[in-house]
Amino acid sequence: MCRLMVVAALVLCLGQTAAKAGPPEIRGVWAARDSLGSRDQIRTMMRNLAEANFNLVYVLVWSQGYTLWPSDVFERETGIRIDPQYAGRDILQEAIEEGRQVGLSVVPWVEYGFVGGWSARRVGPENQGPIFAAHPDWVARKKDGDFRYFLADGTYFTWMNHFHPEVQRFLLDLMAELAARYDVPAVQFDRARLPALDCGYDEFTKQLYASEHDGRLPPQNEAEASWIQWRSAKINQFVARLHRTLKDQDWRLLVTNAPGLWTFAYVNFAQDYPSWMRAGSLDFVTPQVYRRDLESYVAELDRQIRATPDPSRLVPGVDITNSNDPEVLIQMIEATRERGLPGAVIWYYQGLVRARAFDRLKQTVFSEKAKLPFRSSLP
Repeated sequence: MCRLMVVAALVLCLGQTAAKAGPPEIRGVWAARDSLGSRDQIRTMMRNLAEANFNLVYVLVWSQGYTLWPSDVFERETGIRIDPQYAGRDILQEAIEEGRQVGLSVVPWVEYGFVGGWSARRVGPENQGPIFAAHPDWVARKKDGDFRYFLADGTYFTWMNHFHPEVQRFLLDLMAELAARYDVPAVQFDRARLPALDCGYDEFTKQLYASEHDGRLPPQNEAEASWIQWRSAKINQFVARLHRTLKDQDWRLLVTNAPGLWTFAYVNFAQDYPSWMRAGSLDFVTPQVYRRDLESYVAELDRQIRATPDPSRLVPGVDITNSNDPEVLIQMIEATRERGLPGAVIWYYQGLVRARAFDRLKQTVFSEKAKLPFRSSLP
């Protein structure tokens, strides 16, 4: 079914009902590895969020080069069924069940996207990650042939080649498996971008580019405008295929992403989320409007509103860890509402814990429960 059917059915949704409730609004939060150590920890998180009148939890399911659910697709490619740190568990199913007990909806959050490994896990050739141990030709490379991105404290992330059809098929199969196996309202696939402009210089991508440019190899200037545009267009095509893949599993399933900010993400990572929106490849978008103070948040939020083809589907990401101050977070949520946007997603749960933000949110902007927008209630 087409996206128009989803948009035409902008009725709710999934969360618990209440005698007194505010208008539909996404009150989301991301839950990372540090909240998933045990089922008891997940249960406590869900109760804390429900008591503070949140309604949506994005639960990490693809991280450090491993699935956090028992995956047939991942096992097919690597021989590994789930991240060994979570052996014997199904993080997503645990979260869905615990969330349901307290009226919270859970969305699988594919944080790593095209990231295939983290060197601190020490797997495969040169600690690239399990997917590269099985498929060394899938690695993304710089002009000098290196594959290390985001170096920090002696560790690095290794990225899969965005333009390799086998990489894309692997990721699409992973997402189809999620959609088919779990009862969730949406899937969030992140990092659909380059790690840096110095990316796309592996042999496969160079030959692909040459086949479309009369034999010419990619420019040595990684910031050359047409070279950025070519790579961005290829990523746009993947995002469109992802949308179709998930809708083929369930036309009501919402497809979302938390991109970097326009235009910064385009000129630095070849990521063009406004084009995804214009093409109908996302049902709503959560750009990372991570700012420390209200003034800079409002200025950036207004820029993203102007860039987004349909602001009624813009749900900004807000960062509590920048200020560690619940009062600043409350001001940002109020500013978001003043602009008629359908909610916000907070980075992240442990940041809310450290800021001791739950009581203040419930006393102020989350004083009433709210249903979720967007999701169709049709059977």
